[in-house]
Amino acid sequence: MSRGRRFARNVGWILAGQAGIMAVNFISVPYLLSGFGSEAYGVYLLMYAVAGYLGLFQFGAGRATVKFVAEARAAGEDGALRDALRHSAKIHFLGVGAASVTLWLAAGPLTRSVFEVPVYYRAHALWLLHAAAVGGVFAAGVQWVSASFQGFQRFAWPASLSLLQALLMPLGLVAVLASGRGLGAAAVWYAAVQAGTFAVGFWALRQALREHSGRKGSLAFMPFARYGFSFWPGTISSVASSQIDKTFVASVLNISELTYYAVPSGVLQRLQTLPSAMAHALMPVLSEAWRAQDLVELTRLYLRAARALFVLSLPALGLLLVLMPQLLGLWLGPVFSERAAGAARLLVLVQVCVLAYHAPNALAGGLGGGRLASGSAWAQTLLSLALWPVLIPRYGIAGAAAGALVAQAAATAYFLHQAHHRLLGLSWDRFARAVVFPCVGPTAVLLGVAWLGRPLAWTWTGFLMVCAAAAAAYASVLWRILPEEDRLAATRWLERQS
Repeated sequence: MSRGRRFARNVGWILAGQAGIMAVNFISVPYLLSGFGSEAYGVYLLMYAVAGYLGLFQFGAGRATVKFVAEARAAGEDGALRDALRHSAKIHFLGVGAASVTLWLAAGPLTRSVFEVPVYYRAHALWLLHAAAVGGVFAAGVQWVSASFQGFQRFAWPASLSLLQALLMPLGLVAVLASGRGLGAAAVWYAAVQAGTFAVGFWALRQALREHSGRKGSLAFMPFARYGFSFWPGTISSVASSQIDKTFVASVLNISELTYYAVPSGVLQRLQTLPSAMAHALMPVLSEAWRAQDLVELTRLYLRAARALFVLSLPALGLLLVLMPQLLGLWLGPVFSERAAGAARLLVLVQVCVLAYHAPNALAGGLGGGRLASGSAWAQTLLSLALWPVLIPRYGIAGAAAGALVAQAAATAYFLHQAHHRLLGLSWDRFARAVVFPCVGPTAVLLGVAWLGRPLAWTWTGFLMVCAAAAAAYASVLWRILPEEDRLAATRWLERQS
């Protein structure tokens, strides 16, 4: 199978799983929010915010797993492949395990002194943080399995495991509410879902390894660990920048404000599913091209993937930028829309900057640019940490979103320049002509149509009609602007589907 078709297949598997996750969340969140209430639901979201920090202690092993497994598989070195999996498992479980023990012991002080948890919810918060600690160990196992399958370029299993988690969590919470139980039962269910998902994934990985029983090749621990560790500062920054804003909101404002901030933030992060899927699928493909020392093919693959990433992802972000008040009002009610829409619009712009980050991040991952990724990520985190203490007390959740926007925009511009210049010798002019310019006209048309249709979008029917009209206008203009090779590729894909 060609690299292009393999890339498209892998993206398709990831999207299939993530589309299911988005659908389940969209349906379940209004029910859970009304069932728990904004304050209790904020306490529940606190568990996810804290659990996100445990991912720091994988020390970049996921990136190293994808790279070294993909390279060993391409070279037919089963011994090196198995070594990579063993090294990855050690780092995932030992690192996250130690962090989970620390979280378990620190749960009491965190609920009493760090977060603004009301006294009547502190016992529940303690349960939830303990669940985050236990579930975090199994979640590390799920991430190890997923990274392993990504290295195999068998993306069906990571997508299936993500979908399994996404289905089980809200269904279990619905059952918790229906049975009259509360946050304590929700905490137990979280840990159980992580454990069950890991068990399924581990079984599947053992089956896959039967095809790689040879002994050719080997991989020492230190090269694997060094490569992963080169990305670890970036991982620290990435996790911190995506979680510390919620931590600031929970500690400086209150738990209800955390709900108004975290729910739109979580939805918008799901919109990175497509670019993230493309980046994950692109990284092993770029790694293979780099190993073959084919710079021309490497640059061509990168520019086409980056252009596809922008073209396919910008419409949803553009529509949300214009229609966010209408969407939140229809989905979660007018009070929620009034409290959250301003910050949510700023968070949409944050996601536009994140969108531009994915392609160079895949490039750095495939070509060993861990220090570049880490440096830009740390610049973003440090700038965020400088802005949030000033902006959040003054402007509330809008201040949190504004700080994130300034930091993400600056870090993305720096990372694009460094990754392109150092890894590909790619100029801003060529990148702009190949990737950015084809998106400008269609996106402007989409924003204009959506803006004119805003008064009609306060019902679900009107909202969907405005979105459809704007998307049709976008597609019509885009088709005339796209390069010939992209139009031919799209035509062939449509012919294969028919």
